[in-house]
Amino acid sequence: MEKTLVIDALFNYERAALLQNNELKEVIIEEKEDFRIGDIFIGKVKKIVPKKFAFIDLGFEKNAFLGITDKKQKDLFVFNEKTNKYNLNLKEGQDILVQIDKKGTDLKGASVTTNLTLTGKYIVLLLKEENIAISKKIDDKEKRDFLKKFASENLPKGYGIIFRTNCIDANIEDIQKEILSLIKKAKDLMEKGNYIKPPTRLFLAKTEIEKIITDILKDDDKIVTNTDESFEALKEIFKNVELYNDSLPIFKAYSIESKIEKCFHNKIWLKSGGFLMIDTVEAMTIIDVNTGKDITRKSFEEIALKTNKEAIEQIAKEIRLRNISGIILIDLIDMKEDEHKKQLETFMKSLSKEDRMPITVYPINELYIMQITRKKTLSPLYDVISKPCPMCNGIGKIKNETYIANTITNEILSIFSNTIYNRLVISANSHIINKLKCININSFQDKKIEFNVIYPARFDYFNIEKFKD
Repeated sequence: MEKTLVIDALFNYERAALLQNNELKEVIIEEKEDFRIGDIFIGKVKKIVPKKFAFIDLGFEKNAFLGITDKKQKDLFVFNEKTNKYNLNLKEGQDILVQIDKKGTDLKGASVTTNLTLTGKYIVLLLKEENIAISKKIDDKEKRDFLKKFASENLPKGYGIIFRTNCIDANIEDIQKEILSLIKKAKDLMEKGNYIKPPTRLFLAKTEIEKIITDILKDDDKIVTNTDESFEALKEIFKNVELYNDSLPIFKAYSIESKIEKCFHNKIWLKSGGFLMIDTVEAMTIIDVNTGKDITRKSFEEIALKTNKEAIEQIAKEIRLRNISGIILIDLIDMKEDEHKKQLETFMKSLSKEDRMPITVYPINELYIMQITRKKTLSPLYDVISKPCPMCNGIGKIKNETYIANTITNEILSIFSNTIYNRLVISANSHIINKLKCININSFQDKKIEFNVIYPARFDYFNIEKFKD
């Protein structure tokens, strides 16, 4: 099935939407940041908190955070034969090679590890761990045995490997070629780390958008983008790239904008008349399944199974679209038949294979709750474009000024391109107006934009008045 990756690179955010048969499958919103998950640095140890963590200077405002309780980080420890214990082999002031594995927060810097990896399309190369692992999504025993044998015969000493899901349909020659390429890159990186003065970045990881291109797109798929700069850069890594030149904003032209807005609703109706309620708290996401308007004359067991199955199909889509991760609890409608529970578990496992992120599905318990876990690499979609509400001390969230300003700008471009109006008055609070003034809006002949600051105004409120002079 042909896939299209639509990229909006006009403003502060670079947004990408993956479409398959015109259905929105995945959304990535990325800000231009100082570092990415997967970047490798030569840093300097600034401070050690005994038996807990160390602060590493990577050259940014906040020092990175290195946990020193994980014995798997072999570079951090030396085995003492006399005491039969591992002792920390780390001193303040020393140089250290680390890789970013988690983004920072407002309170602390990024999290880093000394277990370095390089990720390709087919494999993840482990630079300091002799281990062979295979994606759980490769469930064919013969294929798994072949990959294990191939790795043991072809992988140099001192390296480990993880075979990714893309290996299922890959030629072994392509996998071998990638292994050799990543090993060369690893050797160059380690050598460079020996003589470059810290703090310095040694390796720049791919953006999430680049990962989608590498991991998901095939030769018959295409990319559409709306800036010359993005077009030229993408041509270097993918052959089928189109430049979008229409005056209508690209996400509106592909009907993506309205679909993204639905990702922020916590109530989702199902075709059967049932509905989902999605609520995220600090430690987990809870999804409640309800029969709603389903008043067919079938037995309640049939209604429960039908609604639960439809709900699980929609939940799998919402998890990927909203980038929900961590612990996810699904409160299903009660069913009497154990066989029906097993059907739902099998169905969710089959749907999870389409997701780029690893998902583990646990058995439905006696309270009819299905628990799943999804690996976290990025923040949920809503967190990327929102901030804590200043009126309720962070209990709720509202969209941030940058995203609202970009939304308004797209509306302006759409109105001027497709209507008779030639003068607009934008009303919003001062924070949003200031953001709008910083955005370089394409000039339109005989068009005029006026700004009206509202005191006081709701932080996420705006209004656009249209005039024909």
